Amino acid sequence: MPQKTRKKVPTVGEKQCNVCKHFKKYTQFYQATNPSASSDGVYVNVCKNCVKKKSLNPDGSLNIEKFKEMLMLMDRAYVPTIVASAVEEANTAIRVGKGRKDVIGNYIKGLNLSQNKMSFLESLTALEDGKNVTSSKVSSSQAKNDDGDIYIREADDFVVTDDLLDLFGEGYHKNDYRLMKQKFDKLKINYSMQTNLHQEALATYVRFKVKEEQATAAGNVGEADKWNKAAQEAADKAKLTPKQLTQADLQGGLSSVGEIAKAVEQATDIIEILPRFKWQPNDAPDFIIWCYINYARKLNGLPCVDYQDIYSFYDKKKQEYIDQYGDPYGIFENDPASDLRSKVEKFISLPKDYDGDQND
Repeated sequence: MPQKTRKKVPTVGEKQCNVCKHFKKYTQFYQATNPSASSDGVYVNVCKNCVKKKSLNPDGSLNIEKFKEMLMLMDRAYVPTIVASAVEEANTAIRVGKGRKDVIGNYIKGLNLSQNKMSFLESLTALEDGKNVTSSKVSSSQAKNDDGDIYIREADDFVVTDDLLDLFGEGYHKNDYRLMKQKFDKLKINYSMQTNLHQEALATYVRFKVKEEQATAAGNVGEADKWNKAAQEAADKAKLTPKQLTQADLQGGLSSVGEIAKAVEQATDIIEILPRFKWQPNDAPDFIIWCYINYARKLNGLPCVDYQDIYSFYDKKKQEYIDQYGDPYGIFENDPASDLRSKVEKFISLPKDYDGDQND
């Protein structure tokens, strides 16, 4: 039976890059999986250097949106799991000083190993439908052993704040910070952080644990084992292992109703918003103020003031507040104070002979 011959890809010659407009050797271009995305039907129309240059931030980190634009020009699939694996491989190479440090090159390699022939639009459609990409493996070992889908969670809407940088340190990618924050928030509920040292110990454990989980997902057993040992050592120092917990640790130091309420609120927001003031039909704050002022004046041997003096001052201050801040929350809407004044004045009116001689 005659054997199939593999079509030979030309390597001699030059091609013009559609981005930088320079003529470069064929070896400076990635091979095209879709002939319609290539002017010669073999190589994509954007050189490797432009793909990498246009896909990275000034600090060298991967810019997902710009990288998607390059993938669209090449009509290559966008697979977030392979992106994460490519970034992790590059970070490992930088850390140990060995291996491929090129994130884009790692991605194209992973995409080729996964045998993903999807176009760019097909991959986006697949992600939108259940957020999974069929036949997209993270590594060559997974390509041999896993025929299922790989599920991912997008991190495009996640924001890396200064607080996260202070907590976990600089130098990680956005998805790393998302995973670390998620795990930190989950563990801190039942972990007593009495000092900054406790917080630092928990953050150290979280950093190592997330790295272990990422290496495990990528099928890198050696890396996973290394990070697991580091995480276990950090857990022992932070007293995160169950065998180290004392009865006081298990109770969380809860010795009062206030502490119990605080612990519950840290776990679940029972009161989603603060209580809001609402007027009641018979509320008369100016009358209450008047009673208090006259009480204080009597204690100091001073004559009482008229109720009219109080509510005039009350109205003046209320209007000054509204003029300056407005009333966006309707605090002074349906204020019953002004409507009740005639009733209050009738209520506080006293007989003419109240303070005089009963015989007059």
